[in-house]
Amino acid sequence: MQNGLPIAVRLPLAVLLLAGVAACGDPQEYTVPSKACDRDVSKDELGALLPSGAELSDEPWVSDNSFSCQIYVDGLMQFAFTEHSGQRKFDVSAYAKSGRLGNFDQLRASDVSDNAVVSHTRSVVMAPCPKAGKNYILNLDLPNTDGDHSDDIERFVRSYLPTGLAAMGC
Repeated sequence: MQNGLPIAVRLPLAVLLLAGVAACGDPQEYTVPSKACDRDVSKDELGALLPSGAELSDEPWVSDNSFSCQIYVDGLMQFAFTEHSGQRKFDVSAYAKSGRLGNFDQLRASDVSDNAVVSHTRSVVMAPCPKAGKNYILNLDLPNTDGDHSDDIERFVRSYLPTGLAAMGC
């Protein structure tokens, strides 16, 4: 007996205290949802694009021919996509190269569609929208991300495109 407690009691007590400290130090991870702004998404594909954190939230915005979804991790926007229907056709690659679609880091053609581009943190895809007329555009952005995420972006776009087209009446 040392310090007033028998050794048999001190050891389990020390293990419990260490376990409690370790549990308090680990941030609680959010669960990647199967919906973003009430749209079905692939949990795996979305999860590959999001950083770790404790809290995930989303914010939709809807108008007649547009839909936007912003996803926040711990209060910082990490992922955004905007969809438009009823758009006239244009060459996405030419517009992106000219800067008319904003900035792209390491722009290249994407095989997601015959009229699509992808970069390290962005993608713009145009697809026909025969039911609603004209074309559908999906613009995806990872605004607060470094590094090359182009392959993960393309996987997300491939999995999401049928959902987006259907939701926009295409």
